[in-house]
Amino acid sequence: MSTGYSRHIDALKKRTAPYFAVIEPILQRHNIPNDFKFLPLIESDLKANAVSSAGAVGYWQFMDETARDMGLKISPENDERKDLVKSTEAACRYIRFLYRKLGSWTLVAAAYNGGIGMLQNQMVRQRKQDYYTLALNEETGYYLYRILAMKELFTNSAYYERMALGPLAFTDNPYEREREQARRMGWLQDEEPVPAGEPVSFDDAYPSNSANDATIMDSILVEILKKKATSKPIFVGDAEARLFKAGKAKLGQIWLFKLTQDVQLNEITLKADDVIHAVVDDVDSRGQIFLRATNVVSVATHVKYPLAMLVINPATGQAGVSLPKALKPGWLTTWRLL
Repeated sequence: MSTGYSRHIDALKKRTAPYFAVIEPILQRHNIPNDFKFLPLIESDLKANAVSSAGAVGYWQFMDETARDMGLKISPENDERKDLVKSTEAACRYIRFLYRKLGSWTLVAAAYNGGIGMLQNQMVRQRKQDYYTLALNEETGYYLYRILAMKELFTNSAYYERMALGPLAFTDNPYEREREQARRMGWLQDEEPVPAGEPVSFDDAYPSNSANDATIMDSILVEILKKKATSKPIFVGDAEARLFKAGKAKLGQIWLFKLTQDVQLNEITLKADDVIHAVVDDVDSRGQIFLRATNVVSVATHVKYPLAMLVINPATGQAGVSLPKALKPGWLTTWRLL
C-alpha cells in the first residue's frame, strides 16, 4: 500500500504499538477482551495530558471521583491518571466492576461512555437488556461501533483503503487521487479552481509519529458512520407524528404531537390526528431534545391510552433529535415503542 490514506493507518499503528504492548497484557490479566485496548485511543488519542470539557483526565479519561474510587492518587504534583500502567490497571478494575453489574461487554462499553446510572435507567425505562435494541443518545449509541470500526481499520486496512480511494481511474494519477481524498474529507470543493503543481507527499505532511494521525483517522471514521446512516436508514420507527403544541425545551415540559396516520401499537388501534402527550427528558448542549410519550388521547372518543414511546432519529434508531432552528407546528417526528 502506498497511498496517503494507508500511510495514515500505518503511522497510527506504529504510534499505538508501544502503548498497546503495555495495555494488552494488563487486559489479559484481568480477563477483559483485547478489543478494549482501542478505548483509550478513542477516549484520549492515547495522550497522557488529555483533558475533556467535563474535566476527565489521562489516557482512560477518568473523572476525579471515579479515579480515586479505583485507587488512583491525584495531586498537583502527581496525577496517576497520566501514568499508563497505573491508569490501565484502574480502568480494568472499573471495567470489571461494570461487567459484574451489567453482565455484557457491549453494555460495559456503553456504560464507560455514558455512565452506568444513565444506562441502567434506560434499561429499566425501556425494559430492554440488549445494547443493540436500546435507544440511547447518539454518542453512546455509536460508541461500541467506533471501537469496532477502529479495530476494522487496524485489521483490514487494505479494504478500507480501496473504499477511500474511489474509482480505479485514479490508480495511475496520484494528483487526482489526492484531490479525491481531499474531497471526501471535506477540504476541497469541486467548484474550486484546479491548482498547478505536484501533490504533497504525505510522508512530509504527516510524519509517522504525528499525534494528529489518530484525530484524522477518527474524523474519517465519523464520516463513514454518517454516510452509512444517511445512505440507508437502519431503523424505521413505529409511528410518525407532527408537532401540535410545543412546551419549553426544558426538563419535565409537556409537548403535544398528532399522529400522521392510522397505526396499531401493541393492542391499541390509533387514528390519524390522535394526540401524543410527551414529556421532555433532556435537552443536551448540542440542541438535541429527548422526548418520551406517556399517553395518547383519541380525538374521536377522548379515551386516554397509556403508551410509552421515545422520539428517535429514524436514520440511526437512537433516542434524541436535533431541534429545528425554526420550531413551529408541523415538525415531523418519528417514535419508537419502549
